[in-house]
Amino acid sequence: MLLSLLLSWPLLSAAAPPAAETPLRLVILSDFNGSYGSLTYPAALTRAVQRTVEEWKPDAVLSAGDLIAGQKASLSDSTMRAMWASFDRDVYGPLQRAGIPFGFTLGNHDASLARDRREAARYWKARPPALEFVERSSFPFQYSFTLGEGRVFVASLDASGSQVGAAAQSWLAAQLATPQARRAGVRLVLGHLPLAGVSQGKNRPGEVLRDALALRTVMGKGKVLAYIHGHHAAFYPGRLGPLNVLSSGGIGGRDYVGYPGTARSTVNLLNVYPSAGRATFETFDADTGAQVPSARLPARLSGLGGPLNRVDDFR
Repeated sequence: MLLSLLLSWPLLSAAAPPAAETPLRLVILSDFNGSYGSLTYPAALTRAVQRTVEEWKPDAVLSAGDLIAGQKASLSDSTMRAMWASFDRDVYGPLQRAGIPFGFTLGNHDASLARDRREAARYWKARPPALEFVERSSFPFQYSFTLGEGRVFVASLDASGSQVGAAAQSWLAAQLATPQARRAGVRLVLGHLPLAGVSQGKNRPGEVLRDALALRTVMGKGKVLAYIHGHHAAFYPGRLGPLNVLSSGGIGGRDYVGYPGTARSTVNLLNVYPSAGRATFETFDADTGAQVPSARLPARLSGLGGPLNRVDDFR
């Protein structure tokens, strides 16, 4: 009965779409790992994947990381591989069979420890996603690709830790200067840690990128429409200075900075209009099926590295 309710959720658009352009439709699904070493996923994730495959049928799924529940040195290699097998069975496999490309960045639970990075590379190099890669020499940790016949350019940045160094910043700048990026109507950057604090439980040093201003400068010069991140597990579309930021939420949420009792699980649809250089949202509570209008979110979050000011679409 609950599944029937979820599959009947009405869509909610935060803003009226531009006329005369069919959008590129992206599902944004991040931070769905369970407790350390978990080999199963929450029921809400299963429902979100099922709805993605059977109803939404997007042009791609993008994830801002934490695909498995690593980042614990005592976990064995066999447990790490079993977690990736669970991800393959419950998330990646269904998307592959449905012909839905999966673009991702790796999170702290996927790629913080040397062993975790080794196992992540082992899994992904054996199962590369069906993406139009632009640069993949450091895949799966950093790479770029296009969607929608080149209309959208995406750079996946290694922001699994709080420091994104000069080499990674230079790589990002070079990607945003490629002919593929310049031809695209919309440029997006995926990274796990945020540029500014969103959730109360993660609003502290080490949980927010230390080099945020330098990265914002790179993205500004590269005319990035939005930085999409995870880690704080609190859906929030905002603007940090001139840069749009989408905190993608997750399965199992956290309270917003300064707003106790606001945690919820979310899954998002991003409708991208490359010719207009714009994107709108459709957002759902993954546990209850309730709509999540962005207009009901806090107007401003004053977290570390902020403030973030809420927006109702990206342009």
